[in-house]
Amino acid sequence: MKSFLFLIFSFTIISCSSKTINDYTKDNLDFYKEEIQKQGDIVVSSMASASKHLHDIAWKILYNNSKLCGENTITAFGIMVGERNDLPSNLKTSYSILFEDNFNKKFNNFPIVVSVAQSSPAEKIGIKEKDIIISVDGKETRDRIRNLLSKASYKGSLTLKVLRGNEELEMEVSGTRICGYSVQPLISPFPTAYADGSKIFVTLAALDFIKDDSELAFLIGHELAHNILHFQGEKVGEENFLPISVEDKPEIRRIGDIFIWESQSKETEADLKGIEYSYRAGYDPYSAANYFRRLSTYMPELIEGSVFNIHPGNANRAYNLDKVAKRLKKNNN
Repeated sequence: MKSFLFLIFSFTIISCSSKTINDYTKDNLDFYKEEIQKQGDIVVSSMASASKHLHDIAWKILYNNSKLCGENTITAFGIMVGERNDLPSNLKTSYSILFEDNFNKKFNNFPIVVSVAQSSPAEKIGIKEKDIIISVDGKETRDRIRNLLSKASYKGSLTLKVLRGNEELEMEVSGTRICGYSVQPLISPFPTAYADGSKIFVTLAALDFIKDDSELAFLIGHELAHNILHFQGEKVGEENFLPISVEDKPEIRRIGDIFIWESQSKETEADLKGIEYSYRAGYDPYSAANYFRRLSTYMPELIEGSVFNIHPGNANRAYNLDKVAKRLKKNNN
């Protein structure tokens, strides 16, 4: 249901926008083209920045809860990679904004490391954000980075050759097991998150709304609980963790998944398990309830909820989350 509402809202926004170029714009085409480029750069930069924030937190949760994911675990290295083909045609010229000081015209069509998760094998071996990936296991990466990373994950290790400034570096990385669910940003004005059985999406509005990393960790944990307990999707490899894609969105992968979005009992279960998942990764469980307390400022009618609400009331959710937080803290002392 959340995905359905998201698609309806997106269609409304697009249908209300105008593609008309007025007379003033026609007389100032250079300015107009420059403005298009600026806004494209902002979109790509915002997606990359959001992915870095999500990646650090998600890695800890996916790693520390990997035993709960059963067969849906993958070998991962802790990197999120972007390439020009991840972007639609109107944003491809903004790909170079990711390189910043590491821009090299010879390699501007090669993939780039957008994010390196804290405490991951990639970070420990010295891979850095903005490294341009020249080769994986001796094979050039241009237009085939996803395939090469997939093969490396199956093997369990990889050798990366990267360009950093004017220096070419070669590093060997061994992977580790994490839950095989990517966590990615989603462009939307609604402060929420979605799971679809294979991926987890957190909206840019939610990232702006959330006050601290522990709140965000709970939100990721909640959606992870849906993927582990309720959906029957397939795992995705780290090569398909897409940090700058503006077109990758939640999917209805099975007809039965629609009823999960309409189930208050499953939402409650995802809340209670989600706070445990985030706490296992080292985050403050008391922050979870604060998310719903502040969310009520947007829709006060959701404080108590009603029989027509898809989700439980925010007061009920915060109350139950605080109870679990107290139990988790007590058991840890």
